[in-house]
Amino acid sequence: MHTWWMVLGLGGAGASLGILLVQVLFWQRLRRVGTDPVGVFTQGVALRWVGVPLAALHVALFLLLTRLDQPGWWLGGVVMVLSVPVRRLLNLKAIAVIVRGLDYEHGPVVDRDGAQVDAQSYWRLVRSWFRHEYTGRGVGDVITIKILVLLVHLLFWPLAAVGAQASHVLMCQDPADALGHSTDGHERPGDAYRALGTPYVRFAAREPR
Repeated sequence: MHTWWMVLGLGGAGASLGILLVQVLFWQRLRRVGTDPVGVFTQGVALRWVGVPLAALHVALFLLLTRLDQPGWWLGGVVMVLSVPVRRLLNLKAIAVIVRGLDYEHGPVVDRDGAQVDAQSYWRLVRSWFRHEYTGRGVGDVITIKILVLLVHLLFWPLAAVGAQASHVLMCQDPADALGHSTDGHERPGDAYRALGTPYVRFAAREPR
């Protein structure tokens, strides 16, 4: 049985490192090609604030599994549940940095109250996001879905870890995914942010130093 836990732990750690490697290689390719300054900027921020921290956490959990066997499985599940709000904090940190470096074709990024996001402090953005997430239309449905997600994280945490690591680096780069809420009253979360149009880097015209 220990062999099974070793295979699962080492395989999961390899998958986490592999995902990070692919994300870094993609970023490096964007930098070499040089035709997508927005992608270079947002992918770099996402790796720093989301990709690398999540990879480190998940590798540590998978390696712990090789040492603790079944207790390591349940410990990993508990840690994954506790990491859900931490992931959100990392996502919000990434988008807070991104909106300060980008302008959008149809105006600045604002929250549901109309406050300009790039003018808010990070912790004010955090408070605003959580307040909007749990107020508005369909709050009961949102809470139900979140409970189901937590159960998946507890019972199937290796799949949740790999999936989150792959998806959150992408999600935190787009205001629609990072800041949108199911409680906003639109057909899809983040619809208001999809109307912002094409982003461009504020400092793209500056000479590199």
